Amino acid sequence: MSAPVTDVVTERDRSVPGYLRRTRDRLVASDPGSVRLVSALRAVLAIASALGVEFLAASVTGQPPMMPMMIGAVLAMLASFGILDPTRGGQAVTLCCLPLSVLLGMGAALLVDRSRAASLAAFVVVVFVAVWVRRFGMRAFVCGMGGFMGYFFALFLNLRPAMLPGVAEAVVLAVVWVMLLTLVLLPTRNDRVLRRMLRSFEARLSGLAGAVLSVAETAPGGIEHRRASARVQSLLVRLNEATLVIDGQLGTPAAVADDDTARTVRRAVFDAELAATALARVAPDALRVEGDGAEGNAARAVLSPLWRGDWAAVRERADGASAGGAAPVQRLAVDAMLLATARGEWTTALDAAPGGPEATGREQRDGDDESGFAPAVQLFGGNLPGSAGTVTRLHRPPAATVDRPASRLSLTTRQAVQVAVATAVAIAVGDALSEQRYYWAVLAAFIAFTGTATVAETVRKAANRIVGTMIGLVAAILLVPLLGTNPAVVLPVILLSIFGALYLFRVSYAVMIFFITLMLGGLYALLGSFSVDLMVLRLEETVAGGLVGCVVSVLVLPTRTRSAAEEARRGLLDALAELLTATDRALRRPGPSDDLHAGARALDAALHQTLLLGRPLTRTWLGAPNPDVVRELTTCTAVAEHARRLARAVEDARGTVSGPGAAALTGACARLEQLVSAAVAGRPVPSGSCVAVVEMLVAPAAAHGGRAVAAREAGLLAAELPALLESAAAPAEPAPAVGRVRGTDGGLVEATVTVVGRTGGQLARAVTGDDGRFVLEAPAGAHLLVAAPIGAGPAPYGEHVHLGPGTVLPDFVLDEQPTRREPAVPVPQRGASRGPARAVGRGCVGHG
Repeated sequence: MSAPVTDVVTERDRSVPGYLRRTRDRLVASDPGSVRLVSALRAVLAIASALGVEFLAASVTGQPPMMPMMIGAVLAMLASFGILDPTRGGQAVTLCCLPLSVLLGMGAALLVDRSRAASLAAFVVVVFVAVWVRRFGMRAFVCGMGGFMGYFFALFLNLRPAMLPGVAEAVVLAVVWVMLLTLVLLPTRNDRVLRRMLRSFEARLSGLAGAVLSVAETAPGGIEHRRASARVQSLLVRLNEATLVIDGQLGTPAAVADDDTARTVRRAVFDAELAATALARVAPDALRVEGDGAEGNAARAVLSPLWRGDWAAVRERADGASAGGAAPVQRLAVDAMLLATARGEWTTALDAAPGGPEATGREQRDGDDESGFAPAVQLFGGNLPGSAGTVTRLHRPPAATVDRPASRLSLTTRQAVQVAVATAVAIAVGDALSEQRYYWAVLAAFIAFTGTATVAETVRKAANRIVGTMIGLVAAILLVPLLGTNPAVVLPVILLSIFGALYLFRVSYAVMIFFITLMLGGLYALLGSFSVDLMVLRLEETVAGGLVGCVVSVLVLPTRTRSAAEEARRGLLDALAELLTATDRALRRPGPSDDLHAGARALDAALHQTLLLGRPLTRTWLGAPNPDVVRELTTCTAVAEHARRLARAVEDARGTVSGPGAAALTGACARLEQLVSAAVAGRPVPSGSCVAVVEMLVAPAAAHGGRAVAAREAGLLAAELPALLESAAAPAEPAPAVGRVRGTDGGLVEATVTVVGRTGGQLARAVTGDDGRFVLEAPAGAHLLVAAPIGAGPAPYGEHVHLGPGTVLPDFVLDEQPTRREPAVPVPQRGASRGPARAVGRGCVGHG
């Protein structure tokens, strides 16, 4: 018998190499592409070198070095960390615009420096403009920040007109040096970033294997087991986020050789994610197979090398474990083999591409060429975008309707007004605390609206700033006296603090502010102005500005978190409808334009927004859990997973438009798309609509083959959707029967559909729409349904069906020899009995 998994894990934990490897994997997994690490290192290097360059320049010209060094350090940090253009040319343009915006802000400060009231009023105007210009993109965002920083530094340094030439030289010198450093000496290679992102994805796969082993160690039903299972689910979400980051990086210039390579990598990562999800589901059962322990050993033998990242051993042991044994172990081995195969596919695709930044330049395509690779998300500095896109769509929907009226103000305008009001109030409150240091309150209020879009995000950011300042204050008071005022000692601490702040700012904003406060303590020590009273005053000003930002976000043009979450949910359903449309089209008329992987990734991007905006609602303001929101987010995650698997199954069954189950599967996809689109448009979805689709798919899902797998996933998707789509109340009137007519080639056919009663009389008649669908208001019962094409075309088709309220019919295929069809299924209405639907006859109706 084998040693239990706990002994194996404990033995690995005690080894120093194993501990170092796991530590490395955690760091790599937590930072896809090492974007945070590289950005922080580049920023620290830029700041340190800019300090040296400015010091040398000041020594040559005989000027005091302190002011140009401070300006150079701040601009180096802003330039190296805020320039997010994907190409070197775009970065160069933004860097050229940055000194102009900084000097423009300083010039505005000099124009009003003789009047303090005018200077403070102009501060509010500058802040408004700096936020309002964000509507024009990231370059305008950086320039707006540059203008704000220029005005702020003019106040902070008490700038005078005679000092402007020297300051301008320091600004230009800092930007030129950063341009040389980032564009020539240390340029960003998007292809290398992509490879590091894939390495991070592999590290997350290894972490998932370790978490699954931990689940098997615990007793089912216990609190430790629930915690381990929750960790597995959390890792699956993070795995999905990593795939989105990779997808976004595939769309950046020079990341891959061509669009075909990008699609190959996307498909391989997509398959790996599906295999990892299936592995996480079946692994606990495989590890607990009863018997002499040999099967459990086989499962551990597969998971252990995956945990270590030994992919050659994963393939070898999975191949051996799939030869026989219990079903869970075989499924685990198959999933592990799929993982290893997918990794081999993306590795081979990238290794086969020519090397070098010039060789990996993707060919330029015309704007109307739809065959080019399009990423699901646009990355923001190598990271997934925040909630601004969803909130922007909330205030400016693509098409205003009665249910979604267009807002009068866009997000940028609303935030500009909010920041202006918050700045004005923060100036008044901060000035009451200190006429000299009031700008700390202004900074706290201004930053609260940077990178946030909803009330909850603004309040959370302001609260984290207050907490980080409070902890950093204590650390600075304790540490600065020990460091003294020697620059050789204090400057390294300042640079380390800057690195910690920039590296961890996406992990915890409070930790970032802690390091920033510690850095400011060291800076004031170098300036000879550090004191406990000064640091306490900073805390007071920060608390005042943060509270002002919170109050303004709630009272002035607020963007409610619940409204933003509802818009994100609407976006999720919209992406699902588009994927279902593409899935239906791929089943009926396959072609190169049907990229289901792209549709699935777009759905994942919408899911990310839904989870991002929904998480603040999982707890009330008092901290109590909100189970309804948790349940809804869980349903959204399950819907995205089943839709992802449906797209993959349809890829395997692509081109199958005939045979048992084909009509039911395509009809179900069309009906689900119709129901989801109705929910997106704000129309009520009758209760029981999704149940009809589930029952229609029971027969084809019980078959074998790729189409049966697709039918099962479509049925599981339909079973999850009622919680998101259907109204709680029953419809006022019975829902009509719905169906669709298509030809043998999968194309939609314009036809007339007639319901004939037992006596031969016409009971109902409908003409299909542009999408091939028809709606029938017919009495319940067994009738003959005849579908006849309008004009020349296939032969009419007739079949006896049982119609009921809300019946969903499989597709009617107009063919000379119609194939066997699944029975139509009526929707069970509230208070009505539910029985199996039945087809009572069928036949082919001739012309004439």
